[in-house]
Amino acid sequence: MQCSPDEIRHQILDAEPVLKTLDIEMEGIEFDPLVPSSVTAAYAKVDRVIEHLLARFKANPILGPLTTELKSQYFDGIRAKVAHARNGK
Repeated sequence: MQCSPDEIRHQILDAEPVLKTLDIEMEGIEFDPLVPSSVTAAYAKVDRVIEHLLARFKANPILGPLTTELKSQYFDGIRAKVAHARNGK
Protein backbone atom coordinates (compact mmCIF):
# COMPACT_ATOMS: atom_id res chain seq x y z
CA MET A 1 0.00 0.00 0.00
CA GLN A 2 1.50 3.31 -1.08
CA CYS A 3 1.16 6.49 0.93
CA SER A 4 0.89 9.90 -0.68
CA PRO A 5 3.49 12.52 0.27
CA ASP A 6 0.84 14.34 2.33
CA GLU A 7 -0.04 11.15 4.20
CA ILE A 8 3.64 10.52 4.89
CA ARG A 9 4.15 14.04 6.26
CA HIS A 10 1.05 13.71 8.43
CA GLN A 11 2.22 10.35 9.77
CA ILE A 12 5.66 11.73 10.56
CA LEU A 13 4.08 14.53 12.58
CA ASP A 14 1.82 11.99 14.30
CA ALA A 15 4.83 9.80 15.09
CA GLU A 16 6.62 12.34 17.29
CA PRO A 17 4.48 11.85 20.42
CA VAL A 18 4.37 8.10 19.74
CA LEU A 19 8.17 7.94 19.68
CA LYS A 20 8.32 9.89 22.93
CA THR A 21 5.89 7.42 24.48
CA LEU A 22 7.98 4.56 23.13
CA ASP A 23 11.09 5.99 24.78
CA ILE A 24 9.30 6.27 28.12
CA GLU A 25 7.95 2.71 27.83
CA MET A 26 11.40 1.34 27.00
CA GLU A 27 13.01 3.12 29.94
CA GLY A 28 10.44 1.44 32.19
CA ILE A 29 11.34 -2.10 31.15
CA GLU A 30 13.15 -3.73 34.04
CA PHE A 31 14.75 -7.15 34.01
CA ASP A 32 17.40 -9.18 35.76
CA PRO A 33 20.21 -9.67 33.25
CA LEU A 34 21.35 -12.81 35.06
CA VAL A 35 17.96 -14.55 34.87
CA PRO A 36 17.29 -15.96 31.39
CA SER A 37 13.50 -15.90 31.78
CA SER A 38 13.66 -12.24 32.79
CA VAL A 39 15.78 -11.44 29.73
CA THR A 40 13.36 -13.34 27.49
CA ALA A 41 10.46 -11.41 29.01
CA ALA A 42 12.29 -8.12 28.35
CA TYR A 43 12.78 -9.04 24.68
CA ALA A 44 9.09 -9.93 24.40
CA LYS A 45 8.05 -6.67 26.07
CA VAL A 46 10.21 -4.62 23.70
CA ASP A 47 8.69 -6.43 20.73
CA ARG A 48 5.11 -5.98 21.96
CA VAL A 49 5.50 -2.30 22.83
CA ILE A 50 7.14 -1.41 19.52
CA GLU A 51 4.63 -3.40 17.48
CA HIS A 52 1.72 -1.85 19.37
CA LEU A 53 2.89 1.75 19.21
CA LEU A 54 4.23 1.75 15.66
CA ALA A 55 1.68 -0.55 13.98
CA ARG A 56 -0.14 2.28 12.22
CA PHE A 57 3.08 3.50 10.62
CA LYS A 58 4.08 0.20 8.94
CA ALA A 59 3.01 1.33 5.45
CA ASN A 60 5.01 4.55 5.76
CA PRO A 61 8.23 4.18 3.73
CA ILE A 62 10.18 6.21 6.28
CA LEU A 63 8.63 5.12 9.56
CA GLY A 64 7.91 1.49 8.63
CA PRO A 65 11.57 0.41 8.55
CA LEU A 66 12.11 2.29 11.81
CA THR A 67 10.26 -0.49 13.63
CA THR A 68 12.96 -3.02 12.78
CA GLU A 69 15.75 -0.58 13.57
CA LEU A 70 14.30 0.32 16.95
CA LYS A 71 13.83 -3.33 17.90
CA SER A 72 17.42 -4.02 16.95
CA GLN A 73 18.69 -1.09 19.02
CA TYR A 74 16.68 -2.02 22.09
CA PHE A 75 17.63 -5.71 21.75
CA ASP A 76 21.29 -4.64 21.52
CA GLY A 77 20.82 -2.68 24.74
CA ILE A 78 19.44 -5.75 26.49
CA ARG A 79 22.33 -7.88 25.20
CA ALA A 80 24.83 -5.27 26.42
CA LYS A 81 23.29 -5.29 29.91
CA VAL A 82 23.43 -9.09 29.98
CA ALA A 83 27.08 -9.12 28.88
CA HIS A 84 27.93 -6.43 31.41
CA ALA A 85 26.25 -8.38 34.23
CA ARG A 86 27.94 -11.65 33.27
CA ASN A 87 31.36 -10.03 33.06
CA GLY A 88 30.84 -8.27 36.37
CA LYS A 89 31.76 -4.91 34.92
